[in-house]
Amino acid sequence: MSQIQNVGVALYGERLAVALGFATLVSAIVTFISCRSCLSFLSRLGLKNFTETKWYRVFFKYHGYAWPVFLFFLTLHLLTALMHTAIPTAGDPDAAIHWIILSFASGSFFFVGAVLFSCRSLVNTINLFTGKNLVSNKIYLPFYRYHSFYWIILIAAIVGHFIAAYVHVGLWPT
Repeated sequence: MSQIQNVGVALYGERLAVALGFATLVSAIVTFISCRSCLSFLSRLGLKNFTETKWYRVFFKYHGYAWPVFLFFLTLHLLTALMHTAIPTAGDPDAAIHWIILSFASGSFFFVGAVLFSCRSLVNTINLFTGKNLVSNKIYLPFYRYHSFYWIILIAAIVGHFIAAYVHVGLWPT
C-alpha cells in the first residue's frame, strides 16, 4: 500500500475507535442512570421527586439490560483502540499520550469489573443459577457494599480517559 493509503487506514481505525468510544460513553451513562447508586446520588442532591416519576421507574427496571449493551460497546472500543495503537512503543511519537490514555482505560476497565461484580443485577443472575444468595456470603458482602464507591472511581477514570483522548485527537480525528 502507498503512504496515502496507510494514512487513510490509520485514520479510519482512529475514527472507528473514537465512534465506539462515544457509544461506550453513552451506554455507560445509561447504565449508571438506571442504577440504584444513581438514585442515591440524585436523592442526596435533592432530586428525589425526579426518581419517583413513572418514566424513570420504567427505565430503572431495565438496568440489567443496559449492562450487556455497555459491555458490547466497551469490548468493541477496546479491540479497535488496541488494533489502532497497539501497546505504545518507544518509536511512537505519540507514545506518551497513548500511555496516559491506556492507563486511564486500564483503570476504567478494572473498575467496570468491580462495578459489574458488585451489581445487584449480576448477583441476582448468579443466585438464579447457583441457588445461593451471594449477598449473605461473608466474603462477598464487603465487596458488594461498596458498589456506589466503585461507580465514583469508575466515573473519575472515564473522565480522565476522555480528557486524555480529547487532548490527543479532539472530538473527532481529522
